[in-house]
Amino acid sequence: MGREGAFKDRPLWRRLQIIHHQIKERRHPNTSSLAAELGVSSKTVQRDIDYLRDELEAPIEFRREENGYAYSREDYVLPFLPVDGQDLFSIGVAAQVLQLFGGTPLARTLRSCYERLAKLMPPTVRLRPEIVREKLALRATAFRPVREETWQAVAESLQKGVALSIRYRHPGEEPGDPRTIRPYAFVLAGRDWMVLGEDAAQGQVKNFYLARIENPRLTAERYAIPKTFDADAFFRNTFGLFVGKGRAFRFRVRFAPEVAGEVREMVWHPDQKIEAQPDGGAVLELPGESLREARRFVLAYGRHATALSPPELVADLAAETGAMAELYAGATAAGKAAGPPAGRNKRPVGRRSE
Repeated sequence: MGREGAFKDRPLWRRLQIIHHQIKERRHPNTSSLAAELGVSSKTVQRDIDYLRDELEAPIEFRREENGYAYSREDYVLPFLPVDGQDLFSIGVAAQVLQLFGGTPLARTLRSCYERLAKLMPPTVRLRPEIVREKLALRATAFRPVREETWQAVAESLQKGVALSIRYRHPGEEPGDPRTIRPYAFVLAGRDWMVLGEDAAQGQVKNFYLARIENPRLTAERYAIPKTFDADAFFRNTFGLFVGKGRAFRFRVRFAPEVAGEVREMVWHPDQKIEAQPDGGAVLELPGESLREARRFVLAYGRHATALSPPELVADLAAETGAMAELYAGATAAGKAAGPPAGRNKRPVGRRSE
């Protein structure tokens, strides 16, 4: 059954959704208010309400003290949705994928939604949750787990437009003094969840790792996200996350032929530039605002990446790699002094080197 067959009378479906939503939100609508909002007659609204009650078994009752309709049970949901098997499979995949992202409640919420939808779908498109799991292989990597109370507090702050009091913990340190932040948006980078928000005391928009937030609580302060704020524009001058403290710059990195193919197939930033080199290598140019972040990016490719500019980054990497060379030189000397591990002086029998 496709989308067209899920509900043939789309105007009726839309009206039922609006009526259901208003009753579910305890707005206590009546036929007159609904007729005005829906642009139909009061008789049409009454027929829709009768349809909900008689055909869809909605527990609707009219409350005279509120002069409107309400549900006698809070758990009522519309018994069908205009979705097909492909939609349901996508929801199941999303629920599985979100399990990898920092332990937030999103995966559980989506999984619960999926299971409710699966029960309501006709047998021809119904997909059991275990079928989705069998068709999707996921590999977990390291992440910073997020406490559920932190996620819920930030989500509620964003939904209600109420500032949040938190204590923020930097790595290796105790949580700092309470501070007030005004959340603007959730940020997912890799597998780390952050909240992009304004530090009220400093008047500066920053990234806060959710895993490092302690004692979150809603305050009485209401706020509004500036209409001019755009999260994509906020990160426009950097390929990473560090924004606000350093000046914007562009840096160039030369990649050896061994990794150039991998680099060319990646999109690091909308404003990136990639130049092919005669030897098969590539030069990548990216925007940044943090030398530390640029340094980590270059070092991740080891000897196959060489920073070309700006001079500050080149000098920073020269110092870093020099320190690493000294460290490994000392480790090598210590290893030689200790001698080879037991059994290393014997030649293996029956094995061929490749």
